[in-house]
Amino acid sequence: MNFERAKSIILIILVGTSIFLTWSIWTYEPEYDLFEQSSEFIKIKSDVQIVSDVIKPVSILFHGNGQHFKTSNPVEINEMEKEFLQWRFSGIKEVSVKRLQRKFDDFVHEDGSIEIEFADDIPIALYKTVLKITDTEVPGFSFDRIIIKQKDISGNESAVYFVSYDQEKIYQGMVDSKKLRNFMDSFYRGSYDKHPEYTAETINSKRTLFVPENPVEINRLEYYIDYLDIGNLKNALFTYPKFVRQEPVSVGEEYTDGTRLMTVNKENYLISYINPAQKRKLFGNSSDLLQKSINFINDHDGWEDNNYRFAYMSENEQRVVFRLFVNGYPAFNESGMTEIEQIWGKEEIYSYDRPYFSLASVLPSEGSEMTLKSGREVLNQLKSKDNIDFKSVEDISIGYRLNKSLDSKLVTLVTLDPTWYYRVGDKWFIVPFEEGGDQSGLE
Repeated sequence: MNFERAKSIILIILVGTSIFLTWSIWTYEPEYDLFEQSSEFIKIKSDVQIVSDVIKPVSILFHGNGQHFKTSNPVEINEMEKEFLQWRFSGIKEVSVKRLQRKFDDFVHEDGSIEIEFADDIPIALYKTVLKITDTEVPGFSFDRIIIKQKDISGNESAVYFVSYDQEKIYQGMVDSKKLRNFMDSFYRGSYDKHPEYTAETINSKRTLFVPENPVEINRLEYYIDYLDIGNLKNALFTYPKFVRQEPVSVGEEYTDGTRLMTVNKENYLISYINPAQKRKLFGNSSDLLQKSINFINDHDGWEDNNYRFAYMSENEQRVVFRLFVNGYPAFNESGMTEIEQIWGKEEIYSYDRPYFSLASVLPSEGSEMTLKSGREVLNQLKSKDNIDFKSVEDISIGYRLNKSLDSKLVTLVTLDPTWYYRVGDKWFIVPFEEGGDQSGLE
């Protein structure tokens, strides 16, 4: 091999090496730490809940022969829900209240009907993902009860009504009459024998409430609790968790990345997260607001306790509240230990408040049955109070008052005491019985 040929070969090798190194640099993708990603949140999947898991009826009212009966039994509600979620709805349209030729309240609570009640107005645009609606286009509306009327069942198809009680709006959809007859045979007939009788009370010209005619026997409950992983919540809520600083505070701990702040309240087992940069609200529609609120909890380690249900939504405030339900009854706590609350900002979550514990196992206890006063006594008590505007009361319900305590082994317990509550706006208050200093309405 002569010298010139050797130089040519070396030059070719050098050029080839240069091309290979350049290509390697251009295509190199380093492996970064998971926390270095630029996504908005690090998603930590928990027990995923879908719309039908979270948006559920809270009670069923039966009207017949001038009497009223009611159940909040979750087993029976689930059975009814399973039935009506199989129906096919068509021809959904608004029904004029004037065309009904009777008062709105009389139409809603009419003899021979079943009212399936929800905690607050639900946008049909979201709930149609649960129902089987055959219409290509569905009008935009919200509802807080579904009503089936015995007298309207005839022919091949019959009307089922979606009603917003506060807005006095009625929409109807057509359903196979055979399915409605089977539904009424299964659940309406015999309801008088299975359920306690309720008293109708006209609160004002636009609202009638129903309360139990007789005292109510109900158990006091006591639970051990489990805890959510604070580290998981921190990792889920901060974009770069490894840059988050932790500081002790009087109630527990604070975590901040300089913008966002998460406070852990170890006295009441609460998490409070806020992102001040999101304070200005971007007003989206109620369907999107509720859906993204469910998705947010799904993606941020939130459904540790599957007993939370949709309870309240304010489109103006961009606020959504989910509440703990136990045995069909809502649970309340003055510090917020039974609520998951979200307020949405201009691009993402502005504030997120929730407990970081879940009910683990119920303790057997003797003599736990309590007797709550009758609904009539509750009504009389509310009417007698000068500081309560009775005509402003929007709901009256039995609920559980949650309190925490320690057992002999210094294990944290929560007790659920049956209590009478009334609602004004979105706020619930204990009915103020005063006998012996008792504020819960317990006998």
